[in-house]
Amino acid sequence: MALHDTGGGPALLLLHAFPLDASQWDHQVAVLSADRRCLRPDFWGCGASPVLGEPGAATLDLYADAVLRRLDAAGVGEVVAVGSSMGGYAVFSLLRRAPERVRAVVLAGTRATPDTPQQAGNRRRMAELALRDGAETAVTMVSRLLGPRAREEPHIRDAVEGRIRRCRPEGIAACQSAMAARPDSSALLAGLRIPLLVVRGEHDAIVSAEEARAMAEACPGAELAVLPGVGHLANLEDPEGFSGVLGAFLRRVAARG
Repeated sequence: MALHDTGGGPALLLLHAFPLDASQWDHQVAVLSADRRCLRPDFWGCGASPVLGEPGAATLDLYADAVLRRLDAAGVGEVVAVGSSMGGYAVFSLLRRAPERVRAVVLAGTRATPDTPQQAGNRRRMAELALRDGAETAVTMVSRLLGPRAREEPHIRDAVEGRIRRCRPEGIAACQSAMAARPDSSALLAGLRIPLLVVRGEHDAIVSAEEARAMAEACPGAELAVLPGVGHLANLEDPEGFSGVLGAFLRRVAARG
């Protein structure tokens, strides 16, 4: 699994959304890597990572284990874990596998609850279509991923479509299979005793305001930030706003010692 490693200082683990890759975090790396070691893995079949031999066997726990091995190889111990959408689901897996490695958590455009049977079935169907027809099957998601303003901005929409097209069909299938099989992490969230920031785009069509608020309220001392005018991919639609909120949270975590 590819792990992009930039900067120096306390480790910041950035886990990308589906169906993107680690380049989702380019702006945050540019802003934060002077003071942070920014580590960005690519999911199997996305970005620079190879495909998984059997895409249907992918799970988020398997992904978390692979990420932990790469962190070990890079000499990284404790991290602040940031997850966007699917990346947030992977953060929950990290908390299950190695809670002692996670100092603080940021969950952006994600949820703690599992898929409904219908949602899981839709994911498995997209996995089959991607393997049959190619990665272009996922490009149709762009309008739902972006807020109304970003859909009309070619420099945002085109960049998101380009990232999706870089995913191999096996990568799209592996992501969908892993997300369809994820467990309910609500109890894990309620038991969290480390700093948590929940971020939601005001116009997120995938994660509702109620879901984001419920996640923040479930964890004692958690914070909720709503970025105005943006959709599901908040860090790409408003990179300055997202980086500002993230940077302020990281400073508060550092101040706690």
